[in-house]
Parts: sequence; C-alpha cells; structure tokens
Amino acid sequence: MTGVRRLHQRAVEIRGDAGAGGGGWRAYLITLAMLVLVWMALWGSASLIVILLGIAVGALILLLFPLPTMDFRFGLHPWRMLVLLARFLWDVVVASIQVSWLAVRPRLPQPEVTTVQLEADSDLLEALTALAVSLVPGSLIIDADSDDRTLTIHVLDPGRQSMDDFAEQVRAQEHRIRLALGDDGSSADGSVGTGGTPARAGGRADPARRRGKTGSAPGASDRKRRRRR
Repeated sequence: MTGVRRLHQRAVEIRGDAGAGGGGWRAYLITLAMLVLVWMALWGSASLIVILLGIAVGALILLLFPLPTMDFRFGLHPWRMLVLLARFLWDVVVASIQVSWLAVRPRLPQPEVTTVQLEADSDLLEALTALAVSLVPGSLIIDADSDDRTLTIHVLDPGRQSMDDFAEQVRAQEHRIRLALGDDGSSADGSVGTGGTPARAGGRADPARRRGKTGSAPGASDRKRRRRR
C-alpha cells in the first residue's frame, strides 16, 4: 500500500466514508476554499499563482490532517441572531462591571465549579455555547464532555446566585444560539423530544433524566455548609 493510499484510508477512518452523495465532497470543497482564502490573505495577493499554490497547500493540509465530520442542520435566523448578540453584549457588560467590583472590594471572591448538562446533542452547539460562556468575564470552561454533553465551568464569584440558576443561564444561552442558527428543535432523525428538547441519538439518555449532574461540583455544597457551621 502506497503512502498516499494509507493517508486516504486514515482520512476515511477519521471523517467516515462520506462520498459526494452524502455531502462529503461539499464539506471538503468548502474547507479547501476557506484555506485558500487564508492563504491569499497571508500573501496579500489574489494572483493566479498564489491561488494555485493555495489550492495545493490546502489539499495537502487536508490530506495530512483530516478533519472529523460534524453533522448539523442549521441555517441562519437574522432577527434571532440580533437578539443573541444583544443579550451576549449585555451579559459581557454586566459581568465586566461585576468583575471590576470584585477587584476593589475588600472581601475575596468565593469561586465555584459546576457541571452543566446541555440540552442539544450537537458538537457545534456545544462548542459555540462553551465559547460564549468563556467570553463572558467571570466564567471559564474547564472541561467539555462530548459524550455526555456537559460543560464543567469555573465561576469566579456566584454571589447570591445558586449554581442551578447559573446552569439555567447557560442553557438559556444555548437555546438562544440554537434559535439564531435556525434550529427548530428537531434531531438528526427528525424526531422531537418532549417540551421541544431534541431527542437524543445514538442511545444517549435524555438530558432531563441526567439533570442531577447539574449544579455544584460534588461535595462543594457540603463543604460550604460545614464552613458556615
């Protein structure tokens, strides 16, 4: 087996055997076009030789470093996107003021760690939700579990807010992202869960049954109660 065939077989194992009929070639060409645009921006030129070199380099990158397939069926809803951006900017401003106050007040912050169960079963939504949470001052993603669809988040100082309320805010952000991307709540197989929640594919449990994972890290509440005593 030649080196090129071994690389192709490795790419098929990572991406899955998706041919042109399954949309594999379309995703490949879109990714290649984006790499060519980045190549042109780096060179600051749109000449024919730069474009051809960009295509060759992009194809080589995709051959050596194949990307896994990410399945999603989303569009774009302009009004909901504006709502998402407006609410996100508001959260950033409010959190920035709160973090600034933490820097000057005499009492030290009391950080918490919480694990939040997401509602949707989508790699894209999980990544976008984690990004949105991390960009808000005072919250940082520690871990993202793609199998259970959970985010482990470090909260700088929740104050009077409970971790359950914080988890609901994270899921509300996820819901706004879903709406902005035009998701109608349908799963990949077209089924819909109760209450508008997408039904889980691949045998995963419904998030409502695992809601007990949401909240403070194990033992955090018990330790806080013992300190108060």
